[in-house]
Amino acid sequence: MTDYQVAGKELSRIDAPDKVAGSARFAADVPAARRLYGLVLRSPHAHAKVLSVDARRAEKIPGVRAVVTRENAPDIRFGGNVKDQSWFASDGFVRYAGEPVAAVAAETIDAARAALDAIKVEYEVLEAVVSALDSRAGKGPAVHENWRELTLGPGANKNLIAEFEKEMGDVASGFAEADHIFEHSFSTPFTHAAYIEPHACSAEAGADGKITIWTTTQDAWAIRADVAETMGLPATKVRVIPTEIGGGFGAKIRGTIEPIAALLALRSGRPVQLEMTREEDHNGVGPRHPHFITIRTGVKSDGTMVAREMDVTMDHGAYGRNAPFQCSSKMVMGSSSYRIPNVKIHACTVYTNAPICGPVRAPSGPQYHFATEVHMDIVARELGIDPLELRRRNGLRPGDQTLAGKEPNASMLTVLDRAAEEGNWGGAVPSNGELEGSGWKLGRGIACGFWAGPGEASSCSIRLNTDGTVQVVAGTVNLTGMSTSICQLAAEQFGVGLEDVSYTNGDTDSAPESTAASGSKATRSVGMAAMNAAKDLQEKILSIAAIKLEADEGDLIFEDGKVKVASAPDRFITLAKIASEAPAISGFLIGQGETAKPPPCPIHTAQVAEVAVNQDLGEVRVLRLICAQDVGFAINPLSVAGQIEGAMIQGLGLALMEEQPRTREGNLLGESLHEYLLPTSLDMPELKAVLMDNPAEGTPFGMRGVGEPPIVATAAAIVNAIHDAVGAPLFSIPVGPHHVREAIAGIRNGSARALAGAAS
Repeated sequence: MTDYQVAGKELSRIDAPDKVAGSARFAADVPAARRLYGLVLRSPHAHAKVLSVDARRAEKIPGVRAVVTRENAPDIRFGGNVKDQSWFASDGFVRYAGEPVAAVAAETIDAARAALDAIKVEYEVLEAVVSALDSRAGKGPAVHENWRELTLGPGANKNLIAEFEKEMGDVASGFAEADHIFEHSFSTPFTHAAYIEPHACSAEAGADGKITIWTTTQDAWAIRADVAETMGLPATKVRVIPTEIGGGFGAKIRGTIEPIAALLALRSGRPVQLEMTREEDHNGVGPRHPHFITIRTGVKSDGTMVAREMDVTMDHGAYGRNAPFQCSSKMVMGSSSYRIPNVKIHACTVYTNAPICGPVRAPSGPQYHFATEVHMDIVARELGIDPLELRRRNGLRPGDQTLAGKEPNASMLTVLDRAAEEGNWGGAVPSNGELEGSGWKLGRGIACGFWAGPGEASSCSIRLNTDGTVQVVAGTVNLTGMSTSICQLAAEQFGVGLEDVSYTNGDTDSAPESTAASGSKATRSVGMAAMNAAKDLQEKILSIAAIKLEADEGDLIFEDGKVKVASAPDRFITLAKIASEAPAISGFLIGQGETAKPPPCPIHTAQVAEVAVNQDLGEVRVLRLICAQDVGFAINPLSVAGQIEGAMIQGLGLALMEEQPRTREGNLLGESLHEYLLPTSLDMPELKAVLMDNPAEGTPFGMRGVGEPPIVATAAAIVNAIHDAVGAPLFSIPVGPHHVREAIAGIRNGSARALAGAAS
């Protein structure tokens, strides 16, 4: 790290000044002349037949410029790989509470609200499919009566969208070898991504029918594709300009209100601004998938795991967009931290009458790891083996085979040992003086995590400006500080300071197409493209410098904003001079770089949690969270540590407070962040992020993805710490005080072993 001037240094984010000063422009800040205000009428029912929609009164309200319903919406089926959606319930049904049934655009927000109130919709309320397990079993009505006509995944049947199996080794033989077999079932709820900025966008239609959209998004290219699909337009007729983004966590990748804003703009001939209220966003935008997981593991008496079988049911909500991929791609997390020779995982995804579930930070990661890591602790305690020792005995080693493939450079044991060291495993849990002698019990838990580390194809251009500064342009939104890391890479390549490099993500008409800001893949993927673009530009710069310096290109180096002759450092030419000379010699200097989709770059993490539990009240306080993570190489350690700390805080929320319960009718309970509990400053434990360098192959500077892995193990570590404190296992999250009291009561009346599931 000391060999680099910019890469690997803790530097402030280049976008920080605008955000701190309040001058950064978010989607709701986009000005437009003659702007109209858009609003959406949404279904109050989770499942109903739409008998009629009468918008005649709404159309006559002064100031109303457009009203769209199923009667005048495009006759198009959409939904990406599963085309089961239609405009404004034009197929006659609403399938979740909050589904759009009409939209209006008016001169004032009051006129728009009056128009919504004037639209009369007659519903026939139908039985809602609420339970994912009942849905899988075929109980209740079909969410989509025409499911046979839809292009669903393998094994589709009624409300079963798709099912998959992955297998390695011989599971039956593995269980036959086992001295003990343990089986437990776990569940996780709907949770919201809980970003600060609700969905918002503006749309404007040109005279040629081309639509321009300003929106808060993690992927301008996905929004363009969604609008083009829903409107039946070619991609050249849709331009998406991403604004600053006030958080996304995966829930701002696909189109939500953008197609509606585009349709209103086309119908009215005026720019339309559409902002979701917090209530609309909270109940209508893709939550994290609920999971129902049963694990059966065969273990030798010494703790060696020989077989594992898992059954997973994923609730995808009312529509199946990306459901087969979301289900099948996450199954590898069932065994990828441990060397289990015989593994079989069956997973399925089902329809229910709930909002469309979608990716939220580390999709399925916290769910899978909550189940597998809590299961590991129960097994360890039943066998009388320390939970850390059980993980060490079975931890993945370099060259081991898992469902995710062979890992020649697996770092699972390294991060595990470092987390245990930093967490003082085996020592006493430090107590807060206020907690001593007042019914509080202290506990420590550990959990491991795995993320496949995907990458995507990307492209990038780098321009040398006439003043010697460097301009990086790529079509990936800056969500997590990626722009700073990319600029650090470029600065390192050209021998300039970070202040001499800038990043622009442009828009879908002007920027090179690139990956989404998601999946812990953006910096890695765009970084590879940027390195290729830098190499292309360097070659062009060196050819001009060689002419001007009358030197061999092989004897030239980049340093301090100059190109120097290595054998005669006093001979140099500045980058600014090269840029000014270039037009007369070769033209303006622009480097282009692309990268194909790279292979996965696995990431391992281990976490230790320390908690205090009040046995009388059931209250849980998290005292300390420690994460040791294989980051490959931290391009910006300050940013990397911030990502890890933020993820642990979100994991704390998943463990103890975050959920969106459902009513019997299928509606999600709670309407805002007032009812939806999130960790606040009063809940903050001591946080420690330990960055471990383990350079990966085929990735810029050996870096790995960062943002998602640290959330996958947190909930499990906290729940395991609670188990350590009170001696009782827990099988669902979030863990509320009543769950803790029930678990303690189970210990006292002798039913805890029954609660823990069957062990033989």
